Amino acid sequence: MRDHLMVLAREAEWRVKNGYYENPPRVYHPKRSLRIAVRDCNRKNPVIAEIKYASPSEGQIRSFDCPTRIAEEMLNGGACALSVLTAPDSFQGALVNLSDVAVRVDVPVLMKDIIVELFERGLATTTMSEMTSEAKKFGLEVLAEACSAENFIGLKKLEPDLYGINNRDLSSLRVNLETTEEILSRKDGPGGLIVAESGIETSADVRRLRAAGADAFLVGTAIMKAENVKEKVRELVEA
Repeated sequence: MRDHLMVLAREAEWRVKNGYYENPPRVYHPKRSLRIAVRDCNRKNPVIAEIKYASPSEGQIRSFDCPTRIAEEMLNGGACALSVLTAPDSFQGALVNLSDVAVRVDVPVLMKDIIVELFERGLATTTMSEMTSEAKKFGLEVLAEACSAENFIGLKKLEPDLYGINNRDLSSLRVNLETTEEILSRKDGPGGLIVAESGIETSADVRRLRAAGADAFLVGTAIMKAENVKEKVRELVEA
């Protein structure tokens, strides 16, 4: 069976070695807290809407559409924050998409790249703890994510601003919403705000994971597939 995480790791290594991240667009974007945006969201369900045009599991999700226009529709639908894929290969993302969106919106914007599980699998040259410390030196908030109960418990020592649960196994790309339910049913998990992601497609999925204890929902594929982005976000926010 193909290990998709190894493919993502090789792509990330290539990007780093070829200087993809060395000269990002320089923009002014006032600091806005994702943690506060989720905590103080006055909508029924805090939804972080994600802009991505492709993925390893789905292939092409949406033909290229102006990311700032999509961002506007997402916010009009009630999203409390945005996530923008910046990996160009399997996700058809771009750093310029992130900067273009960041300067035009008044909500937190999450740069989404692939580092999940790389640390546990020994595929990184640094540790997750070192990465977290470095991020905090720059005044960045940290959303630390895991897709297994064992790894999720281990996030507590990092003291991240938010905890993420990914319902997708990045090696097999299989999705199981029971991952969030299983992890949050444990009594030894860390406290803090919980963001669930992957496999969330309908209002029923949001209600299910909300009942399990998730505080917010990061949704990309279902929104980007929708003909009406604003109405799809609204469906999830009001679920």
